Amino acid sequence: MTADTSTSIVAEWQLPPADSRNGIIAGFKLFYKKKGSADSPSVMTINSSAILTKTVSGLEKITKYEFQVLAFTLVGDGPKSFMMVERTKEESKGVKKKVSLNVI
Repeated sequence: MTADTSTSIVAEWQLPPADSRNGIIAGFKLFYKKKGSADSPSVMTINSSAILTKTVSGLEKITKYEFQVLAFTLVGDGPKSFMMVERTKEESKGVKKKVSLNVI
């Protein structure tokens, strides 16, 4: 994960290992929420196995967010990745940081 600006974070991930896939990967689901929040996470669905990065925008400044990703096939969802935490920037200076998630 990378804090892209003061209100956005770039999430990136890799395809799960070939021997752990249960069919052809159809896409990914990216889950995110404010760290420590009791709310359900927001979900972004990526309907492509070729897209391995997504910018999450509209976030609060200087705030930590929790991210997880999973791969899905026509059969259903795979397991969620380990949780990663990233904080948005204080102010936008054009420097990008990325959070890398491992799909399992």
